[in-house]
Amino acid sequence: GFAAPEPPPAVVAAGPGWAYRGDRGPARWGALREEWGVCRTGRSQSPINVELNLHRDDSLPPIRLTGPTEPYQATLVPPMYDNVLTLDGLKGSTTLSGLTLELRSLAIHTPSQHRFDGVARDGELELLFDSKVGDSGVGLGLSAFLALGDRTAPCLAPIVAAARGYTGHVLERDALGVRRYRPALYQTDIRPPVWFNTQTLAEGVLGHGSNYANYLTYLGSLTTPPCTEGVTRILLKVPLSITADDYAVLAALQGKTARPTQPLNGRAVYDTATG
Repeated sequence: GFAAPEPPPAVVAAGPGWAYRGDRGPARWGALREEWGVCRTGRSQSPINVELNLHRDDSLPPIRLTGPTEPYQATLVPPMYDNVLTLDGLKGSTTLSGLTLELRSLAIHTPSQHRFDGVARDGELELLFDSKVGDSGVGLGLSAFLALGDRTAPCLAPIVAAARGYTGHVLERDALGVRRYRPALYQTDIRPPVWFNTQTLAEGVLGHGSNYANYLTYLGSLTTPPCTEGVTRILLKVPLSITADDYAVLAALQGKTARPTQPLNGRAVYDTATG
C-alpha cells in the first residue's frame, strides 16, 4: 500500500535563556544572570506608560531614515530564537545628536510594550539602531505602533507574508520549556530570507501621519535582557494599520511579547506637540 510521507523533523531551539512568562519571565530577568542585573536595579528602564512628565519641545528635529532604495535580503528570525518575531540584517541609518546610527533589526511586539494612559496598542514595531561610539551597542530604539484597521500598511506586507509560513506549525514547549517547531513551508530553513526595502519602510512609517515630526522621546533602555540603559527612545504618535487577519498571524506565532511598563522615576518625556 501507499505510505504517507514522513513529516519533517521538529526543529528545536533552546532560546535566549529568558522568556515573557513563567519562571524566566520579566520579574525574574534580573536574577537569571549577573550581567542582567540592571533589569531589576535600573532606574531608566523601558518600556514606560506615557502619561506624566510630558514636556513640549519645539526644538526636536525631524527624523530621517536613509538606506538602499532597492530591495535586499534580510532574515526573518522566529520567536524560537529571540522570543519575538525579528527581522535581522537591515540596512540603513539615521542621525541622532550629530551621531550616525546604523539600523540593525526590527522586532514586532504583540501587544505594544509602551502604553498610553495605561492602555496598550495592538502592536509595536521596534527598530533598533547601533551606536558606533564606544561600546554602548544599541543607541536608539524607534517604535511605531499598530492598530487594527481595514487594511495592512504596505510596509508591513513582506513581514506578514514571511510570518505566514510558520502559522499553525508551532508545537508546545516540552518539559524543559524548549520550543519545538515543525514548519511546513520552510522545512528546516527556519530563518527564511525576506526581500526588504528600507526606503519603503521609511516612507510607510515616518511618512505616515507626518510621524517624522510627530513623536515623543525619552531616555530609556533595551526592553529585553540585558536591559542596557542609555538608549534614546522615540515613540511615533500615529499608528500603522493592520488587518485583524494579518495581526492574528503575528499574535498566534508568538503570543504576548511585551515587557510590563517600568517606573518613570522622574524622567521627562519630550513631545514634539505637532499632533
